[in-house]
Amino acid sequence: MKVIGIDVGGSSLKAGLVTAQGIISNKKTISTKELRSGIMIDNVVNWIGLIIQEHQPNAIGIGIPGLLSKDKKSILEVTNLPEIEGESLVTQLNNKHPNIKFYFANDANTAALGTYNFCSKINTDSFGYITIGTGIGSAVIINGRLYEGGNGNGPELGMISLENGKTMDDTAGKNGLTDSCKKLYPEYQRNTVINLDTLSAEILFKAANQNDALALKTFEKVGIALGEALAIFIMLFDVTTIYIGGGISPSFKYLERPINESLKVKLTDYYLKNLTIEEASLGNDSGILGAAALCL
Repeated sequence: MKVIGIDVGGSSLKAGLVTAQGIISNKKTISTKELRSGIMIDNVVNWIGLIIQEHQPNAIGIGIPGLLSKDKKSILEVTNLPEIEGESLVTQLNNKHPNIKFYFANDANTAALGTYNFCSKINTDSFGYITIGTGIGSAVIINGRLYEGGNGNGPELGMISLENGKTMDDTAGKNGLTDSCKKLYPEYQRNTVINLDTLSAEILFKAANQNDALALKTFEKVGIALGEALAIFIMLFDVTTIYIGGGISPSFKYLERPINESLKVKLTDYYLKNLTIEEASLGNDSGILGAAALCL
């Protein structure tokens, strides 16, 4: 069976042919800026149509960073792509390409499926998957099956509110990182290479690699918040293996210690004795692989 995985992101759409062994070929990428030139949903459908014309797949999986209708045909909420909210992408694709099967899911769920199917180091049938990027995404595999909640959009760790009234998306996503850095800046401004005028999550990561005190303190503060949210997640779903993915997952080495410190305070020995938290290993291909896993 010929399968295509499509990863819908806030800044670009990526697609590729994926084999049952997780080998990707014929990658295609288009920026959302280009797709916004005109009616975005039409441009998305047409771009996918060009890929179909070139490769004639049997099935296409699509991962999207937002909430979907229970029948997995319509887009309900996508914070970073409001132009396609309320659109029935799958229906439009089915109408144009009736001989192809289309599968649709939240991108955190697809990433978890991709990890389960294609990551060689997975040795458990039950684990949590957390994506750290523009926001915080989450998914759970229970006994080899994806858990999606009553209406198909659970679990949403990013929407958990913390003691300060902010959500995890606000606190630990890219904007949360930079906001934390700005608040800490007055204390560290004489001993940092960071310039607030050019601040980004990527710059914070590079500064942390140089042992910049402000960057390290920022990751520590965000890591503590992540640990508090993860404690709730772990107790709710009774999983003690957690994989961390997403655009800023390479910074996990700076988040790991404060995350574990929070968990030691929040969790009992039942959870702590078998707890494993580590970075997922599919890298930038996780979105394409995960979307393809919906078909496989």
